[in-house]
Order: sequence, then C-alpha cells, then structure tokens
Amino acid sequence: MPVKTVLPCLGLLALGLSTPQAQAAQSIWPAHSTPQSAMIADYRTLACPQEPPAPYIGSLRLESKYDQRDASKSTLRSIPDANSEEVAKQVKQFVGGLIYASKRFQRAKKPQDANLALACQDQWLQAWAEAGALLNPDASGTGRAARKWALAAMAGSVLLTQSAADGKLQLSAAQRSWFTRLGEQVIAEYDPRRGAAGIKFNNHDYWAAWAVAATGMLLDRDDFIQWADGNLRRGLAQAVRSGDASYAYLPLEVERSKLAATYSQYALVPLVLLAESARANGLPWSADDQQTLDLLANFAARSVLAPDELPELGGNAQVEVAPYKLAWLIPFLQRNPGHALARQLYDSEDGEVDNYSQLGGPIKPFYPPLPGSRS
Repeated sequence: MPVKTVLPCLGLLALGLSTPQAQAAQSIWPAHSTPQSAMIADYRTLACPQEPPAPYIGSLRLESKYDQRDASKSTLRSIPDANSEEVAKQVKQFVGGLIYASKRFQRAKKPQDANLALACQDQWLQAWAEAGALLNPDASGTGRAARKWALAAMAGSVLLTQSAADGKLQLSAAQRSWFTRLGEQVIAEYDPRRGAAGIKFNNHDYWAAWAVAATGMLLDRDDFIQWADGNLRRGLAQAVRSGDASYAYLPLEVERSKLAATYSQYALVPLVLLAESARANGLPWSADDQQTLDLLANFAARSVLAPDELPELGGNAQVEVAPYKLAWLIPFLQRNPGHALARQLYDSEDGEVDNYSQLGGPIKPFYPPLPGSRS
C-alpha cells in the first residue's frame, strides 16, 4: 500500500502557504525549440523497454555516512549502514534512469529515439507516483535529507526535459499530485528549522529550498518559489565578510574541516540557482545581494585554487573537490562573466564542471557558451 502523508490545513497556514496563485512560476530553464522538440509525437503510446526499480515506500529512517562522533562531520563511518546504502542505491537507480532518459531525448537524432526517451521518463515517473514513493513520514534527519535531494534531482531532470521539449512534455495528474505532496512534505520538514533554536541552518536548508523551487517551477506553484526564496535570504544573511572585504564565507560550511572547500561549493550550487529563481520570478534582488554572492564565490574559488591563503580553513588540507560540485559556475558566470576568480576556477577545470545528478543532469546545454571558452 502506498504510504500517504496528509498535511493538516492548519499546518499549511502555519507554513505561510496558500492555494496556488494565478501567477505561474517561471523556470530558470525556459522552454525553447530544439531539433528534438520538433520530433515529438504521442510518446505515451510507446512502451519503455526498461522497467523502473521498485518504488521505495518504506521508512526513511536512514543513517548518515559520516561518523557522528566527529564534530566536524568530515570522517566517514568505519562500517556503513547496510539498509541505508540499499535504500540510497534504489533511489539512485531511479533518479539515474530519469536523467538517462532526459539525456537520451536531448541527444536523439531520430523521432523514435526521442519519443521512446520521453516514454521512459514518463512511465518511470508514473510508476513511482502511483505508489506514493518517498512519501513515508517516518524519517530521520538523514532520511529527510535524502527525500529533498531526490526531489531536487527528479524535478530538475523533468525541468530540463521540458525545456528541451519546448514545453511539450506534460505531467500526468498522478505525477503532479506526487510532486505536490513531495514539495509540501519537504516544506513541512524544513520550515520549522527557520525559527528553531540551536539549529544549524546550512547547506541542507539551501538544497531543500532548491528542491521546492524546482518543484514550484514544474507545477507553476508561485507559493513554492516564495517559500524557497526565504531560505535564500537567510543563507545570504549568514555570509561573513573577511576583514579586507575581499571575500565572504559561510561559517557552518567552513566548520567541516578538511571538507570546508567541498561544502562551500556544495552550498553555493543551490544558492546560485535560487538567485536565478529570484530574478526569473520577479522577486527582489539587490546590488547588495549580488555583492554577497560575488564574495561567496571569491571564497569558494580561493578554497580550491589557493586554500593555504585562507585563514578560515585553519591550515586543514582540503579534500579534492569533485568537478561536478562546481556546477554553480555555469549559471554564475553567465551573469558575471567578468568575475575573475570564478572564471579562473572554471578554466582550471577546462570548463568540465557539469553533470551533477543532484541537479537532474547536465545544465550547460541550457546556457550560451562563455566567451573565450572551449566548452
């Protein structure tokens, strides 16, 4: 039986949500004509040859991969939790299938391939939507995190497909309902963190906001976009500027010791995308907001390019940052092509900073090439 989550009406009012507004939420990746969009026919008449993994409807009482005895949460557990790893594998297979279908559609040369890719993404989504997957309210902090990460990836993947399909990809009623319930569940789990004492409001909250914003773009839920924007504002307010005002950092990410550089990038990905959401949806975005984001980018870039020069890192040798976690550079440099440190970081990886599964797949194809860039 699918596990259903019912949010009381009073709870929704407490969260500041209302019925969807007339104003449609705008995607940061607008629909546009592509060779593939011209190939689209009635893809729902096709049968996907790949079966999706079984929908996961069980408990999300998962264990963190980090040893909780380490205050910096930078040491992996010596013995991973087998159940948590199995659940993560199942969800990863599902998300990976959605991303693969999106990539296959975007690269299709023949109508049959394009429509089969859409059919697969649609049928995989339908299977998990009808089962009410990932909606089980029995969740630990790590399980709640896994839910919002999955939502960010799923919503992102469909948004990218919709964009490349020129808006011709439509969600079914069951899929819309499922995404709505997931978005509301993430809000219900993360909204209390905004005002609770002793809560470390950090990258988890920024990613929760992006998951909700992406879902809002998918469902035309302006109220989701506005809720997410509140977390962006708090994130920017947490930035601490250096004494010489040449950079700013997020203290809770810098606390991660040898992972400070990694988590500084990780936090910037949703913050940059939320800034794009604010602009796309007519929400306030001031010169001071942009300066704060620019200064955070300075720190993030220097934490990779010259970490020994940052006293905030405390002399801790930094773990090498995976290039895909620098995906924030793609939209950031579109807005700020003259940002010297961000461009230096981008060029140090030869522009290969894309294909982050937590965003739903590659995003570079949805932006014009950077001037002077080979990729």
